[in-house]
Amino acid sequence: MMHERQGREDEGGSEGRKEGGFSVWRLDDNNNEFLVRDGLAEEEALALVREYEGRGHRQAYWVKQESGRQIL
Repeated sequence: MMHERQGREDEGGSEGRKEGGFSVWRLDDNNNEFLVRDGLAEEEALALVREYEGRGHRQAYWVKQESGRQIL
């Protein structure tokens, strides 16, 4: 399955975050990938994914490590 990467979405804002090597991504209904937020610690990124999933969004969310490895 091929995904078209789009620009940064930053749904949650970036002010006050600490720099880390993890990012949260979203896959929309049209199979487009969006960067939600980057520069997060692993725990922060995983918590953000759980938060969005808990809101009942239909889109898929996951964490990527700076190396490009998908975590969740």
